[in-house]
Amino acid sequence: MLERLADLVGPPTPRAFTLTFAGRERHEGQAPTRFVVNAANLDDAARVLAGLPSWHEWYQADVASAEEGADVVYMPEQSHAGPPSSGHFVDLRGEQSPRPSPANATAPSAARHNAPATGPRPAAAPASPAARTPIAPTPHH
Repeated sequence: MLERLADLVGPPTPRAFTLTFAGRERHEGQAPTRFVVNAANLDDAARVLAGLPSWHEWYQADVASAEEGADVVYMPEQSHAGPPSSGHFVDLRGEQSPRPSPANATAPSAARHNAPATGPRPAAAPASPAARTPIAPTPHH
C-alpha cells in the first residue's frame, strides 16, 4: 500500500538548499561562501552542487591561489534547507538543468525546450518470430 502511494505521489519536488563552504578567505576573516541549489535534501544538494560548472570554477580558484592546493572546508552547521534569510549567496539554481521525473523521463531538457521537434515518427518494429512461438509446457516429475 505504501509503495503504491509513493508511486502515485512521486519523488519529492526539489526545493532550495544552502550549502556553505569556507575557502582560503576564512584565514583573512572573510565570510564563507554560500551556494543555493534546488534538491530533494542536503545530500542531494551536495551531489547537484558538485556537478555545476560555477562550483568547479570557485573551487579551482581556491586551488590556484596557493601552492598547497585547495583549502576548502564544508560547514554543515551553516548548511540548511531554504535560501539564506540575509546576506550574500551564490544562487546556482538557474545553472541547474531540470531533472526528469519518472512520468516524463523522455521529455526534452530545458536546454532543448525551444528547439522544434522535427523528423519522422519512428517506424513500428516488426514482431520477433520468437514472440509468436508458443512455449511448450515443461513435464512435471
